[in-house]
Parts: sequence; structure tokens; C-alpha cells
Amino acid sequence: MLNKTPFLAAILASTISGTASATVFEFNGNGRQVVVSSGSGTAPRPERQPTAQAQRAPSGNAEKAHYRALSEQVGLRHASHAGVRKAGLSSFEFARLFTALVDQESRFNPRAVSPKGAQGLGQLMPGTARLLGVKNAFDPDENLNGAARYFTAQLDRFGSVELALAAYNAGPHRVEEYGGIPPFKETQNYVRVITRAAGLSGVQIVPVNSQPQTDTNVIPSERKSVWEF
Repeated sequence: MLNKTPFLAAILASTISGTASATVFEFNGNGRQVVVSSGSGTAPRPERQPTAQAQRAPSGNAEKAHYRALSEQVGLRHASHAGVRKAGLSSFEFARLFTALVDQESRFNPRAVSPKGAQGLGQLMPGTARLLGVKNAFDPDENLNGAARYFTAQLDRFGSVELALAAYNAGPHRVEEYGGIPPFKETQNYVRVITRAAGLSGVQIVPVNSQPQTDTNVIPSERKSVWEF
């Protein structure tokens, strides 16, 4: 997940304390680092390096099975979130989707660390983890609950499984910027792999040569450029 241009100002509300109120924040490169292309004319890259590059310690089958089961449990725990219904998912569909996301992020290794510093099962960046109230990103339950809150917020924001996954990978501002799944091969593959693993329907991908929609209100006016919890 991913110098100084602000993408996120944080207003942390009562979700962390267990209520259903919204938490709204935007954050800068401390939360997600923007990778700018070198000026060669190539398309900009997503804000995180591919999760497949995470530096993972060896993890046995029994350990992976344990953290897969824990991911499913946490998914079910958060399945009553309004964003899940807005995206048209049942509780069990969301649990499968969230588990597939964790698999793609860390291969169920709670010690996973990406080259950019994303940590744990849900690959939370340190700044993101702090804003989510995650004190120890390497604690499996803490990390998964933070990742689930973050992901359900994207479902609530975009109302779409595909766009929420793209936002989790590349950042919600990129989804807004391109008016859909950004034209990053990593992000497009990320969305395809996870939706297929979860047994969900096919994905509509924008062409790789799409340009940012600078003159268009990509997101309805009632939705702010923030992440909501």
C-alpha cells in the first residue's frame, strides 16, 4: 500500500472504537508512495511494487492454512459493512473475496514485507496502519482487521468489487483519475486474479493507453476525495 503532495488528510472517527461512524482521511507519501515515471513517455506506474515481490519468510502449509482460515473469519466479521451490500456481495462472497485478496497480497505470510515497506498479511503501509489504528502490522488479527476496514471502505466508496480492488492496489485517487481500473498491468492483473480466485464474474478493464480524466467528474459529487471508514 502505498513527497509531499497531500493525498490524504485524516479525520479518524469511531469505527476504530467499534461504532459504525465514518472515518475520513487523506494521506501523503507516508501512507502511499507515488511512483512517477521517468519522463520516457511510458504510462505512470501504480504506487506499490507488485505484491509478488514481497520478501516473504518460508511458510509451511499448516501455517498458511491457519491464516487462510483466519482471513475467512475476519472477512465474515466485516461482512455486515454497508460497502459489502453496496457492491452486491453476500457475506460468504465477501469472505471469499477478502481471503483471495490476502492470498494475493502476502500468500498468508504474516511476516511479509514488500520492497516499499508494506507489512503483514494485508500488506499495510506503516502510515496506513497507524491511521487504521493498527499498532502492530505483524500481528495477524490486527493487520487483517485493518485491511478489512480499508477494503470495505473502498467497496462503500466505489460500489464495485473491481474498482475497490484497484483502489486497494493502486490507490483510490488513481481510480478516480482514470475513471475506472487504472491502466497499470499490475493493477489490472491484480483485479483479474483476485476476482477469479473468489469465483466472481469477469472484469471490465480500461485500455492500457487510457489517459487520466482531468476534465471529468469521475466520482459523483457527493463522494469526496477521501477514504471513508
